Amino acid sequence: MKNNTPSAVILPVETFEEMQNELEDLRLQVMAIERLTTFDADKAINHTDVVTRYSNKKH
Repeated sequence: MKNNTPSAVILPVETFEEMQNELEDLRLQVMAIERLTTFDADKAINHTDVVTRYSNKKH
């Protein structure tokens, strides 16, 4: 709605999907930025330790 008047947009499905994907990417970026504000390096687990910890687990 714009100025209390219904409106519609017609566009190719591919364009709509690209817009949806970009919106999702932006939401993920915001989430990552928010999480970085509370990141505690002392509690982080490095990649090597994660691989070691979970590589021997059976799925």
